[in-house]
Amino acid sequence: MRPLITHPAIKGVLATETDIQAQVQRVANELTSKFENNKERPIFIAVLKGGVIFATDLLRKMPLDVDFDFVDVKSYSGAASTGQVKVVHDVSMDLTNRDVVIVDEIIDSGRTMQWLHNYFELKGASSVTTVALADKKEARVVDFEVDYFGLDVPDEFLVGYGMDYNNFFRNLPVIAIVDFDKVDLIK
Repeated sequence: MRPLITHPAIKGVLATETDIQAQVQRVANELTSKFENNKERPIFIAVLKGGVIFATDLLRKMPLDVDFDFVDVKSYSGAASTGQVKVVHDVSMDLTNRDVVIVDEIIDSGRTMQWLHNYFELKGASSVTTVALADKKEARVVDFEVDYFGLDVPDEFLVGYGMDYNNFFRNLPVIAIVDFDKVDLIK
């Protein structure tokens, strides 16, 4: 089995492990400043599956005590957004009058994060903060701006550090660009 980083369907590396960790630390510092004087712990909600790696690294770099939960939503089929957001697994915590921080690995169309923002407001959150490692502004199809993000990325199909192509490449420690001329080699 060949190392993932040398797979022929990987066109190139967009962000190295060092680049990623520097941005994770920066975002952690910004969120620490935002929430350090809160009386109650904020609830960080990782968006499964992709957001878990970023959320875990982010929380380990923050000196604050926080609550942590997960939500699993589906809006993609293969490499394309369906335009519909469906909850596969809902959060288990009561969000009423709590500060909620949604953590995902990438914002592209903006549909999922916008939908989650509205959904958690309807569940009674007193505030909703959005966080992503990567922000793909060129791919937006809704008017949505993420509150905190690490990297401004081009409109390419990205994998690694939680991002995947049909569940492949999610565990790459870097962010890489997929070569769609060679996706048939992904097995």
